[in-house]
Amino acid sequence: MEHFASVTQIETVPIMPASTDSFSATAGLASNSTANFSFTQKPLVDVSDSELRARVHWANISTPRFFVHYDRVCYHEREAGTIAHTLEDICRTIFSMTHEGFYGQLQVYLCDLRSPALLGRKTKTHFNLAEHSVYLVRSSFEAAEAELVAMISHAMRFGRYLKHYGITPGWAMLEDAFATFVTERVMPGRSSYPFYGADPDVIAQHLKGRGLLPSLSYAWHSVRFSSEIERRVLAGAFLLYLGDTASDDSVIHFSRWDDDITSNTFEVCFGASLDQLEEDWTAHLPKTLCLYTDAERQEMILRWNAVMRRRHS
Repeated sequence: MEHFASVTQIETVPIMPASTDSFSATAGLASNSTANFSFTQKPLVDVSDSELRARVHWANISTPRFFVHYDRVCYHEREAGTIAHTLEDICRTIFSMTHEGFYGQLQVYLCDLRSPALLGRKTKTHFNLAEHSVYLVRSSFEAAEAELVAMISHAMRFGRYLKHYGITPGWAMLEDAFATFVTERVMPGRSSYPFYGADPDVIAQHLKGRGLLPSLSYAWHSVRFSSEIERRVLAGAFLLYLGDTASDDSVIHFSRWDDDITSNTFEVCFGASLDQLEEDWTAHLPKTLCLYTDAERQEMILRWNAVMRRRHS
């Protein structure tokens, strides 16, 4: 279902000469194989969390660690219950890896962009630091569970997140890359952001080959706030490589770093500077391409590009 409030489909009908018979007119219509789309001058408006909660009619499910609110128009009770139990399972799995958690019940909101209550409005999956709550958003191309693991990972590291995210140099890159690392270790698959089932090395090689992103050595120490692609995709693939070549325990130890992220941080956790580690990773990436045929790699890249375009449109 599309957002009819923001997109109007206009079919262009060619003007035929007055002497044209009905058969010719039909042929003229058939030749117009693609319909034109006209976007209105009023794009979708971001909705605040407080407005979202006020607009939607909620029903609730409670589990030991989560209080799940779901849009009763768009979610069936059984569907919401399945997600609630998935949250519990993932919480236990993450805790077994990181030994970090949260107290009490975490508030989780299951939303759907196609809900009548949200027509003309938009939001995305996110962790609300001030409310200590998670908003999982489903769309026409992405499941609500796409970033479920990453959001729960943030919530379970709430103390570190509150202290460092956007404050301590290099730490936002660490946190978001670690969320990708945890996602791929806990729940890899076609529905999980940011790789959607594609091999992380294939996507990383694709991005690095285009030369549009700075090196991690620069981005990790830059004073600017890195883009989502740098934090979640490129740096996430890098941490997965470090987990494979060093160990997952080394990556988890790195994720607990409680100070600025410097070259010394990587030397302590992985035995080499960030420059050297990235150089080794860059040399490793082309070797992984041999695991797939050209057609398989191309399919991964095309599918990934298509989802990312829709996600950021």
